[in-house]
Amino acid sequence: MEKDKIVMSYDRDADTVYISFGKPRKAVSEEVDPYVVVRRDPKTREMVGITITNFSKYFEIKKKLSIEIPA
Repeated sequence: MEKDKIVMSYDRDADTVYISFGKPRKAVSEEVDPYVVVRRDPKTREMVGITITNFSKYFEIKKKLSIEIPA
């Protein structure tokens, strides 16, 4: 994971947070809970980003931003 560059954006209309690690690249999506999708490099399985849908509801339920990512 490219730790020197983390880009985070919020789409208010979609109530979705996008977090990317390093430069954008092709990825496959893996749902880790009803609100969180992890994006991984299809060859290396390295995590390249996270998408949190219904962010307001997610944050209201969880009370903090804590996501467990399977290896």
